[in-house]
Amino acid sequence: MLYEDIETKHEKIINVAKNYMNMIKDNEHDINHMNDVVNYTKELLNNIDDNIDKEVCIISAYWHDVGRIKSVNGHEQLSAKMLKEELQKTFYSDSFIDKCSQAIENHKWNMYPKTKEGLLIKDADKLAWLGKGRWITCLKNKQRLDSLIELLPKLKNEILYFDESKKIYDRDIVNLIKILYLEIFKYKL
Repeated sequence: MLYEDIETKHEKIINVAKNYMNMIKDNEHDINHMNDVVNYTKELLNNIDDNIDKEVCIISAYWHDVGRIKSVNGHEQLSAKMLKEELQKTFYSDSFIDKCSQAIENHKWNMYPKTKEGLLIKDADKLAWLGKGRWITCLKNKQRLDSLIELLPKLKNEILYFDESKKIYDRDIVNLIKILYLEIFKYKL
């Protein structure tokens, strides 16, 4: 199944997540961050040869930070709960709902997911620290990124799980430097 097919099949549930994410006023965790996580999720799914449920991962990528609409602290569990409640309103099986919930309830950097889908979502979320959307939004809003800068050196060797994620890190850390370089000189001109 192609990602477009998954997104079409689950369009209603994905649109609910997008609506929530459009309401979040956190430059580090807005709709641009969600889009980065979705894109990293797709890239990882394309390159990891494992028995991972693609539908669970795609839906979970869209929903992983929705709980931030209510609270930053414990947003992982809130996101899982909100997704579970939304999925229960429709035709989704209990098994599928549980898989989606488990995929996002432990995605914080110091947590350890219990499923392969959860590990993939966590890696995609952490790779999004390198995402263009987050950095551009934060720079335009003159937001300090001390916590992100502090965690970047630990990301590859201490936080990321999949080897493919580490390869993406190597590629995208260079892209991040290019983005920052261009942004710095754009503002100075």
